[in-house]
Amino acid sequence: MDCPMCKTKFRCLMIAFSIFLLTFGLVGCGSDDTTKNTPPPPPPNVNDPQNPDPVEPAPAETVKVTMYFPTSDATGLAPTERTINVAKAASEEVIAGMFKEFANPPSGLVAPLPKDTKLLDVKIKDGVATLNLSHSFRENFEGGATGEEMVLYSIVNSLTTLEDVDSVEFLLEGELKAAILGGLDTSTPVTANESLILK
Repeated sequence: MDCPMCKTKFRCLMIAFSIFLLTFGLVGCGSDDTTKNTPPPPPPNVNDPQNPDPVEPAPAETVKVTMYFPTSDATGLAPTERTINVAKAASEEVIAGMFKEFANPPSGLVAPLPKDTKLLDVKIKDGVATLNLSHSFRENFEGGATGEEMVLYSIVNSLTTLEDVDSVEFLLEGELKAAILGGLDTSTPVTANESLILK
């Protein structure tokens, strides 16, 4: 005759053992989950999906130039050496750098550009550097024949020191003006005036 108590104890042991196996199995499976400690992959480069590697900026180059600044009494143009930092040594970039330098005259000399003048664009073709200047170049010019010479030839004499620039054409917001500052002829490209350079 089977003992009912033995059957009950056996069932209890089987239930307890099953619970133990289930618990051990779940804990074991959880301990093998290595994804929790794995960092997420880096996000893709949204700027260039074809090339996920970041693009390093081009190293800057330095170019030494001679620039001409008017004297405070407008008696002539004084040469000064400057170093221009550019991404590449193309003359258009050098000219853009020179225009920034015009705002920083040496001690005793003056900035040639009228207030708020901006170089909108520059192109070089067949030895002619074509400058597209903002309206401020004309609107903020304070006038006078001597002042006009100082402004225009400070630019022209400086830019024609570059090997591929022989003359300078002036545009005002894209338009060619017969006399961009009112007096001197700028209907054709302007060449350097060495008589204004102080020795």
